[in-house]
Amino acid sequence: MIIQDIRLTPFEIDAICASFRTYFTSEDHLWLFGSRVNPKARGGDIDLYIETTLLDASAAVDKQTAFVIELYEKIGEQKIDVILNLLTRDYELAIYEVAREQGVQLV
Repeated sequence: MIIQDIRLTPFEIDAICASFRTYFTSEDHLWLFGSRVNPKARGGDIDLYIETTLLDASAAVDKQTAFVIELYEKIGEQKIDVILNLLTRDYELAIYEVAREQGVQLV
């Protein structure tokens, strides 16, 4: 999957990436997954998957919340779902693998 196949405007992609960089470190990563990576699909929410090296779960959730609020300010209120994976935790959920394998890494 290449970035041209995703169903977001260049403005939306730039806004998502810039907002992510504001709240997360250079060691953290961001994927878009779900229906927005399917060029044949219609509609759909913006599904984002974040891998972070933050140790404090509460701080990570605060950053996630601030990230989404900033996105609303930049691209307008849309249905945005964020899956947050603290890499410092010792567990793997199936959704993490789906997001990485079927998604497009933005950052």
